[in-house]
Amino acid sequence: MIFTGALETPQLWLRTLDESAATGPYLAWMQDAEILRFLEARFGRHTPESLADFIHSMNQNPDALLLGMFFKGDDGRAGRHVGNIKLGPVNREHARGDIGLLIGDKSVWGRGLATEAIAALTRYAFEQLRLNRLYAGCYGGNDGSVRAFVKAGWAVEARLPRYWRLDDSWADHIILGCLNPAA
Repeated sequence: MIFTGALETPQLWLRTLDESAATGPYLAWMQDAEILRFLEARFGRHTPESLADFIHSMNQNPDALLLGMFFKGDDGRAGRHVGNIKLGPVNREHARGDIGLLIGDKSVWGRGLATEAIAALTRYAFEQLRLNRLYAGCYGGNDGSVRAFVKAGWAVEARLPRYWRLDDSWADHIILGCLNPAA
């Protein structure tokens, strides 16, 4: 998906990543079990090459958008990469798409960044891409993620019991959705 410029929220700039982002903080996040606990990415082995390939493939995909989340804070670390948010795949026939995100920088957990990023990408998807529906899924127990989507105007649409294996037990699959009010 061709995207130029950036989306701005009160605390973040959301902009396209380039392959140089595959090292440093992003690589460290993808090797941290606590950060990956509720993501299927926890089953993969992540290297600078695999992350660069992922970024490249997302940037070449006409039905996907991967944006880095860059903190605007005034704490001397402004501009640092704190997470990623993805739209896609987008199904153009049915005007719907999937959103997923990762806040990798633990020092900014709980500051509402996920809510801001979700709301900004939701507006972009509805206003610029004219999508009718967005959806997301998350593990039961990932209460912060559910709260972030709900605060951004989404609704919990379904819960599939015992869907994911998590540690030594089972977690539900929570499906969240948002409809374009202008459609």
